[in-house]
Amino acid sequence: MVLPHAIAALIDLLGQAADREALSDDARQDVVSAVRRAIVHRRKAGRKSDERLDRAYADFRTGTRGLELYRKHIPNFRRLSLWRRRVEQDRLLKALNKRAEREKKRQAPPTNSAGELSLRQSVPGNCRLDNSP
Repeated sequence: MVLPHAIAALIDLLGQAADREALSDDARQDVVSAVRRAIVHRRKAGRKSDERLDRAYADFRTGTRGLELYRKHIPNFRRLSLWRRRVEQDRLLKALNKRAEREKKRQAPPTNSAGELSLRQSVPGNCRLDNSP
């Protein structure tokens, strides 16, 4: 691997500075870690989303169901055996339903205004006998 001249010069200066300061091995490792963090960017956490599944979910949300959905989003659907088709259909539907559940969970739950009762309350207040409003 050939380093650009400017970077090689900076590495040399950094090594000289570490020698001048008489850094210990642990301190030198900290310097290397700091330089690495500054240069190498972290990847975004989590799994990459599957574009095929994204397209299938978009169709699913617009109301496409059944054979039309399977033929469009399962590769070689027509050439699969009956049992393999069933497995692939189940996998696709499970993934799409899971996405729908997650999307529903991300939406904020409706909150009650001050005068409304929640489903568990029969009377307003904290429902304790000793702390009547």
